[in-house]
Amino acid sequence: MNKINMSMLALVAAVCSNAAYALDLGHDVTIKGFGTAGLVYNGNNQADFVQDTNFNPKGVGRTENISAVIDSKVGLQMDWQATQQLSFTGQAVSKQDPTNSWVPGLQWAFAKFKILPNLDIRAGRIRPAIFMLSDYLDINYANPWIRPPVELYSQLPIANMEGVDLLYRPQTGPVNWLIQPFYGNSKRDMTWHNTATTKNILGANISASISDFTLRAGYTYTKLSLTLPNSFETLVRPNLATLCNDLGDPAACTALPAMDPTNKDLSFASVGGTWDNGNYFLMGEWGKRSSSSFVSDSISWYLSAGARLGKFTPYAAYSRVNNTSSLSFNGGTGDYGSMTNDVVTGLLSNNTMDQNTKTLGLRYDFYKNLDLKLQWDLIDTRLNNGQQGPGGGIEGTGQGIFTNFVGGFSNSSHTINLFSVAVDFIF
Repeated sequence: MNKINMSMLALVAAVCSNAAYALDLGHDVTIKGFGTAGLVYNGNNQADFVQDTNFNPKGVGRTENISAVIDSKVGLQMDWQATQQLSFTGQAVSKQDPTNSWVPGLQWAFAKFKILPNLDIRAGRIRPAIFMLSDYLDINYANPWIRPPVELYSQLPIANMEGVDLLYRPQTGPVNWLIQPFYGNSKRDMTWHNTATTKNILGANISASISDFTLRAGYTYTKLSLTLPNSFETLVRPNLATLCNDLGDPAACTALPAMDPTNKDLSFASVGGTWDNGNYFLMGEWGKRSSSSFVSDSISWYLSAGARLGKFTPYAAYSRVNNTSSLSFNGGTGDYGSMTNDVVTGLLSNNTMDQNTKTLGLRYDFYKNLDLKLQWDLIDTRLNNGQQGPGGGIEGTGQGIFTNFVGGFSNSSHTINLFSVAVDFIF
C-alpha cells in the first residue's frame, strides 16, 4: 500500500485536492467522489449506537441489530479553476440526517482566491478547522478507522458555516506551517425538531509539520443558541418560570437564565499530533469544551496506533469523554425548593455522559482507491460522572453516546460490543 500520510496537510492534498483522483470534465473543471458502504452490529438491544446523539435519530441496537445507516455515505466534489488565482469548490454528501432521510446536503460551496503564493482566502460555505481531521471527516478512505472516535468528534454541533478563512502556509527552516484563522455563522437541524445556531464563530487552527511529525493546536469560540421545543421550551422554562414567579423560589429565578440555552458562550480548545513514517503511525487528539448554559463542559481525547504490513494495516485506539459539569442541582430553597432541584437536575442529567471505547481493527487495501475495514469496539458507559469517583453517580446518567434507549438503560453502566465492516472508496 502506498503511504497515506496522517498529517493534515498531506491528507488534504492527497485526498481532497489531488487531481490524480479526479475526472477531468474540460475547461478546468474536475469532479471527485468518495464514499463508504458499511454495516454495524450491536448485540445490545436496549439502546441505539450513533455517532452523535444530536444529529442521528436512529442507530444500531434497539432499532435493529444490524444497520447500514451508521457509516454509509456517498459524496461528490466539483472544482473549477477559473483563473490562476481564483477557484470554486462545491461538495455534496448523502448520509443519514436528523430526519433519517438521505437527501444530499451541500457541505462545501466556496470561492478560493490566492493572494500570495503561500496565502489563500476562502469565502462561502466551509467547514471550520475545529478538529485535526475536520477537512476530511466524511472521507473515511483518508482515515485509518471505520469512523473517527465519536467521543471527541461529537463535541461541537458545527458541520459547516457561512464564513471566511485564511490558509497561510509559511516555512521556517525544515518546519512547514499552516495558520488558519476563521470566522462565520451556522444553523443546523438536530433530532426531535431541535436546532442549533452558532453565531460569530471565531477560531484558529495552527499546525506545524517536520519530517514525519505534525503537531496541531486549535481554538473555537461561538455564541450557541439551542431551540428545544420538546424539552426546554415546553417543560423546563415554564416550570422554572412558575417556581420563580408564582411560587417564590429565588433559586428558580437564578436557574432559569443560567440554564437558558440562548446566545450562550461555547468554546472548544484542542491539541493533537501525528507521527507517520510510512510503515507505522501514532496519532492522538485532546479537546476541552466549555459552556455557559446547561450544555455540559467536557474533556475528550483519543490515542491510536497502527502498522502497515503490505496491503494490511492493523490498528488500535482508545477514546474517552468525561462530562466535567455537575449532574445535579440542590440550590432550591423554601417549600418548593425540591421541585426546583428536580427540574434543573433532570435537565443537567440529560447531557451526554461518560464513555470510553477500546478499538481493534484491520484495514485491507485490496484495490486501487478501495479498502476493506473490519473493526471491533468495546464501549463502556458509566453511571457516575468523572468528578464523582467510582461508585458515585445518580440515576439517569449512564447512557453514554447512545439514543433511543429503554427506560432502565441509563440507570446502570454497560459494556457493549460493536462489530463493523466497511468498504471505502475515492475516485
